[in-house]
This record gives sequence, structure tokens and C-alpha cells, in this order.
Amino acid sequence: MTSAPETKLLQTAQRLFCSEGIHATGVARIIREAGVARKTLYDKYGSKENLLRAVFRAEADMWFRWFDHDLPGTGADARGRILHLFDLLQHWFAGGNFFGCVFINAVAEHEKEGGWVRGIALDHRRRINERLHGLVTEAGIEDAELATEKLSLVIDGAIVTAMVTANPSVAAIGRATAADILDHALRARAH
Repeated sequence: MTSAPETKLLQTAQRLFCSEGIHATGVARIIREAGVARKTLYDKYGSKENLLRAVFRAEADMWFRWFDHDLPGTGADARGRILHLFDLLQHWFAGGNFFGCVFINAVAEHEKEGGWVRGIALDHRRRINERLHGLVTEAGIEDAELATEKLSLVIDGAIVTAMVTANPSVAAIGRATAADILDHALRARAH
């Protein structure tokens, strides 16, 4: 459980890293906007890099809360849970503090060919795709790998488009596209 100052520090860092950029955001600004002591940052995280790692974990936790709690809580079948993921995305996009995905933004800003940031982003993508693959398989789709990759591209496209356009309703277009992908795959299986 994090304390209130640690929570403010983490939320401020996440907002600034996504909205302003990792390199453009200094520790002094994070501390000032979070309203916490410099000691809080260094006692808890030790460095800006470790704070960034914590921001990555916080966003990953959001995704896994969706997959492990929110989607099963809908009571929908696997297809319905996949589609509900886009409703969760729309809620995220409309939340007022959406400036894109920290993983996508960090790789775009930081490292496109290698390094620890790209490694963390690839691991996150792999873990999300494992969960998505499980739902796709449960939905009865024969080529689950292909359907998972298609859905992953739609999810990433919705995130980037929402960030660029500041229009949360792009998630509804993503949802419709995901339904097309799933329905096409299920029809192909039936024939």
C-alpha cells in the first residue's frame, strides 16, 4: 500500500511523463507539482529511472485489474469481455488525465531499437497479449494467434488515435472493429 505522498508523486510523474515527455520532465518539476519533499522521491524510488519503472508498473496494474477483475465481473462470454475492454478504454480516454500509454510514449521518445525501456514495453505487450489470447481461445476462435495480433493492433491504434485526436469515442470504433474481427473469425470456423 502506498502512502498519500507516494501516490501523489506516482500520479504526477505518470501525468508529466505522458503529457510532457520523460526527458523533458525533471525531478524538480515532479516534486513541485506533486507537492512532496525531495526526500520522498529518493527514499521511495532512489532515482528518476526507478520512478519511471514504478509508473510502468502502475499502468500495467491498471491493465491487469481490467483483465482479472473488471472483465470477468461483467458476466459476459469471452467475446463480450473482449468487446467490453474497449468500453474500459473509452472510460480511460475520457478520464481527463489520458495522455496516451506510458509504454507506447516511452518507446516513441526513448528507444526504438533496444534498451531497458523497449524491453519493458515488449514484456508488457506480451503479457497483455497472453490475456487477450486466452479470451480469444475461450471465444472459440481457431486461429487465436492471428486474431490476438489483430485485436492488439486495434487496441494500440485506438490508444494512439485517442491521444492524437483527444476524442475518447475512437474506442467505440475500435470496439466495432474488434467485433468485426471476432465475428469474421467465428464465421470462418463455422464453415
